[in-house]
Amino acid sequence: MRLFKATRISILLAIQLAAGSILADTKTPRIWTDVEGRKVSATFIMLQGDSVHIQLANGNIHAIALELLSAEDQKAARSLPPSPLASALNSVPTHMNAAQAAAKVDELVLAGLHKANQKLSHDATRKDGKFAPLKPNPPLNDEQFVRRAYLDIAGRIPNQQETVSFLQSNANDKRMRLIDTLLESDGHVSHLYNYLAEMLRIVDHYGFYIRSSNYIQWMKEQIRNNRPWNELVYELLAAKGKVWNNGPAGYLLRDSSMPLDNLANTLSVFLGTDLSCAQCHDHPFAEWTQRDFYQMAAFFGATSTMTSNSDFPRERRRDLVQAAQDLLTANGRDGKSFGGKINNLVGSNLYDINDLQENRLRLPHDYAYKDGTPGEPVEPKLIVWPDTNPRHNAAYKTMAARRTGDVDGLRQSFAGWVTHAENPRFAMSIANRMWQRAFGLSLMPSVTQLDNPDDAYNPALLKHLTSEMIRLKFNLKEFMRILYNTRAYQSQATNHELAMGEPYHFQGPVLRRMSAEQAWDSFMTLVLGEPDKFKNNESDLYGRAVEMNMLNPALDAQIILRKLQAVESVDARIRSKAAGGLAMADTGGGMSEMNASTPDMTTGSADGYLTHEGLKLMRASELPQPAPAGHFLLQFGQSTRQVMDGGNREGNIPQILMLMNGQVQKMLTNQDSLVMRNMSKVASPPDKVESVFLSILNRRPTLTEKDIARQELAAHGDDAYADIIWALINTREFYFIQ
Repeated sequence: MRLFKATRISILLAIQLAAGSILADTKTPRIWTDVEGRKVSATFIMLQGDSVHIQLANGNIHAIALELLSAEDQKAARSLPPSPLASALNSVPTHMNAAQAAAKVDELVLAGLHKANQKLSHDATRKDGKFAPLKPNPPLNDEQFVRRAYLDIAGRIPNQQETVSFLQSNANDKRMRLIDTLLESDGHVSHLYNYLAEMLRIVDHYGFYIRSSNYIQWMKEQIRNNRPWNELVYELLAAKGKVWNNGPAGYLLRDSSMPLDNLANTLSVFLGTDLSCAQCHDHPFAEWTQRDFYQMAAFFGATSTMTSNSDFPRERRRDLVQAAQDLLTANGRDGKSFGGKINNLVGSNLYDINDLQENRLRLPHDYAYKDGTPGEPVEPKLIVWPDTNPRHNAAYKTMAARRTGDVDGLRQSFAGWVTHAENPRFAMSIANRMWQRAFGLSLMPSVTQLDNPDDAYNPALLKHLTSEMIRLKFNLKEFMRILYNTRAYQSQATNHELAMGEPYHFQGPVLRRMSAEQAWDSFMTLVLGEPDKFKNNESDLYGRAVEMNMLNPALDAQIILRKLQAVESVDARIRSKAAGGLAMADTGGGMSEMNASTPDMTTGSADGYLTHEGLKLMRASELPQPAPAGHFLLQFGQSTRQVMDGGNREGNIPQILMLMNGQVQKMLTNQDSLVMRNMSKVASPPDKVESVFLSILNRRPTLTEKDIARQELAAHGDDAYADIIWALINTREFYFIQ
C-alpha cells in the first residue's frame, strides 16, 4: 500500500504529545480490507483527496490509497464522518520515530554512566586517585547483531538463509528493518509467550480433566494481536466462568481455593510489590502489615472458583459417578476401574469462577495484632506506597466512590485499579520487566521489589521508561521496538561477572545464557529451518469434550459416559497430527522482511508436526507446559511453573551429558537433519564448513577455525562434519547471547 508521511507537529500538539500520545476519539475500530483480501483493524480518521487516513491501536497513522481498498471500504470511507481530531491527528508523527525515542533512552543511560563515574572519581580521591571510568561497550558487528536480535525477539537463532540475507544486505537501515520484521513474526509471539508463561506459571492442566489449552491459546492470541498490557491483565483479574469457555479464567483457576497465594503472586507480578510475608505476619523488611494484606485480599472475598456444595451436593456427585459405573458394568465393561476417571470428569466441571453476594474473607484464626480480632470480617482497602498521595491519584479516586460493604463488581474494581495508567507501580513494573528481557538485568535489584524506585541503578531512566509505557498505552511491541533500537542494546555484552549487590549501569546488555526455550527452539531451527510452521491448534478439543452443565437436572450417566468417550478420543486425534520425521523438514528460506510502516494483515499457519525418536519437533511454546520429566527443556532449566519466574539458566552435568550423546545431538548429526542437508548442497569442503558455521554460530569461520576443520577432514574424511557440528553446539559461543 502507498503510505504518506504525516506533516510537521505544531507547538500546541507537541505539548499534548508530551502528556501522552494522541489517539482518535472513542469511535469503534472497524476491519479494513484491501483488494488482495488482507485485513487490518483500525479507526477511521478522515478521507483526504484519494487517501484514507486510519489509525492503528498503537497510535500509528497511515494514509492508504482509496483505490487499494475493497469496494465496501471505499464506500465506507466516503460516507464516514471525519474524526473531530482529524486535523490534529494528521499533524502528529505518531510513530514517534523509534530512533528518536531510543536516542532519549541512550541519553539517560549515558547520564547514568556519567553519574557513576563521578562517584567512582570521588571514591578514588580517598584512596590513590586512580579509577577506570565506565564507558559504553563497543557496538555489535552484524554477525553478532543478527544472532542476538533473533534470540531476543524471536527466541531462536536465525537459520542459514536468514543469516546470509542479513549479512549481504547493504541497506543503511537493515537493523531497524530486521527488528520490525521480527516483532511482527510468529517467533515473537512464541518467545513472549514463553516469558509470560513462566511469569504467570501457566501449566497444561490443573488436575482432573481441567486442561488449560484454551488459556494458552488465548494468551498467544493476545500477544499476536498486540493487546495492550493493561487490557490483558484486566481480563486475567476480572474473568468469570470455566477455563475452556473463557481463556483468561485460567489465571485465577491456577490457584483455585488458594486466593491468598494468588493475591501475593498478583501483587508481585503486576505491581512489583512483595506482600507474601504479610500473609502470615507483619512484613519484617517493609511497611506492609498483615492487616494490609487481608484488606487487599478482601477484594477477592466475594469470588468463588468452585461450584458450591449447596448448588451441587456431594451426594449428587456420588450418585452420578455410581450410575455411570453401573451403566458400564451392565454393558460388559469393568465399571469400577473407570470410577476415578468419571469422578475427575465430573469434578473438572465444578471449577467455575463466579462472584458471590457476600464478602466471606475473615482475619485468620491466629491473628495476633491489636488492630483486629481472629475471624473478624475485613473490608477491602488498597495499599498506598510512600511516594503516593491517593487523594490526588486517579487510580485511587476511582475506588473512593465505593460504598462500605458493597460487593457488586468488587474484583473488577480491583482489576481497574491495578491496571490504571496512574497506578504508581503497574506501568513501572512491566517497563522494568521488559528492560530486563532486553538487557539481562532489571533496573532494580529485583523485578518483584519496586517499593523504593529511587533505589534503581538509574532512577531517572526507570521513571522515563515508566512514562514511555504510559505514553505508548501499554503497547509492549512498540516499547520493545524502542529498546532494541538503542545504542545501549546494540552494544557488545558485558562479559565479566558482577559481584553480588554491585550496581550495573548498562554499558551494554549482560552476557547471559540462552533460556531452555531459546536453546530448544534454536535446535528446532537447525532441524526444521522454519519451526514456526508447526502449531498446536487443539485449543478447544478438551473443552468441547468435558463441558457439562452441572446444575442441569437432566444430567445423567449416559451424558457423562458420552463425555468420557469424547475425552479419551482427544489424545488419539492429537497423535494423528504427527506427519513424518526429519526427512520432511522444510528447507524454506525463512521470514521475508516486510515494511514495518505497512499495517499488518492476517495470515494463516500450517497444522501437524514432525517427530524424531519420540520427540515432537515443535517450538517449546507448542509443547506440553511444562515439558515432561527427562525432556531437554526441563533438563536445561525450564520452569516447572510452581513459582513465578522459575526458570534456571545454570549449567550442570546432566546437560553436558545430554549434549554430548543425547537425542538432540544425534538428531542434528543425523543425515536427514536440515543442517546436514543444507551442507550437502555445496560441493567443496571449505564451503561445507562455512555452511555449518553460518547455520550454528551465524558467522563465518575464522582462518584458524578453517585450518582446524581442514585437519579434521584430512584425518577423518566426511565423518568429520558430524564432529564439527557436535563441537560447535557444545561451545560457550552457541549457548551464550553475546
